[in-house]
Amino acid sequence: MIKVGIISNPASGKDIRRLVAYASVMDNVEKTNQVKRIIMGIDSTGVDEILIMPDYFCFGLRAINTLNIGKMHSRITMLEMPVTSTTDDSTVAARLMREAGVGCIVTLGGDGTNRAVAKGDRSIPLIPLSTGTNNVFPVMSEATTAGMAAGIVARGILKNDGIMYTHKRLIVLKNGKEVDMALIDAVVVDQLFVGSRAIWDLADIKQIICSRAEPNNIGMTSIAGSLHPLGPENGHGIYVKIGDGNLRVRAAILPGLFRDVGIAEFKILAPGDEVEVSFRPSVIALDGEREVTVLPADDVRIRLQTDGPLVVDVEKVLTEAALKGFFTLKN
Repeated sequence: MIKVGIISNPASGKDIRRLVAYASVMDNVEKTNQVKRIIMGIDSTGVDEILIMPDYFCFGLRAINTLNIGKMHSRITMLEMPVTSTTDDSTVAARLMREAGVGCIVTLGGDGTNRAVAKGDRSIPLIPLSTGTNNVFPVMSEATTAGMAAGIVARGILKNDGIMYTHKRLIVLKNGKEVDMALIDAVVVDQLFVGSRAIWDLADIKQIICSRAEPNNIGMTSIAGSLHPLGPENGHGIYVKIGDGNLRVRAAILPGLFRDVGIAEFKILAPGDEVEVSFRPSVIALDGEREVTVLPADDVRIRLQTDGPLVVDVEKVLTEAALKGFFTLKN
């Protein structure tokens, strides 16, 4: 049986960065409409079952109630799992989808949502759709065609060559044990509290470790990208130490907000390289949210690895499918 999963986060795109900068807000009504379009795109490819993560806003149920289910080929199933309204929901949903044999997952959320999904499973190909302007990992794509691409990938119609790639990730090692991970960046903040979680002030940022460095994106990756651009399919990462030095860069740290940032040191990381967290006590923000507390006695290191989640290129999937005649109907 061919299955596709949908994981949508109702809390994404609504953090403090919407108050201190000019980031856009996608409300849950629009997210529901996107879920509907994802469902219709998946159904058009002949997938047998669509599994949807439950959430406190009930995206899946709201979408189902306004669709003509009787005329659809795909059966829609809500995952049976508790709803905690935390990122753990996305992690649990990804694990359950792996156990159910899902062939592709469409995510609707930000960097944090996709990080949570990757913590649950990294083997299922992802199509990450962005819900705001401050994201790096997810992409802006029409939900309908994203659903189509997910169905085609799940059906195994195409070979993997060129239609997807393995993303990098950053492993947090605390006293020799892996405790967490990030997909885009791990940022050392000179504080000892989690607070609002989201990073929006550069004053206390000391170290930045990025798997990607892109000046066309927003946030910490923009700072690193202004020094040495690295794309998602490049196997390297970058380490940046913030402070007084011979270099300064101007970067878009938040939507509509630019800062001149002093660079004390930076270096390119090869796969397997580790960076020591030299500021203690501190907090490490992972993909934009404060997560890991570092005490004075802790030995914490960030390692770059190339074993992250599989990411699907929607455009390449649909192009290859068209070339193979997938959309051609016989009279």
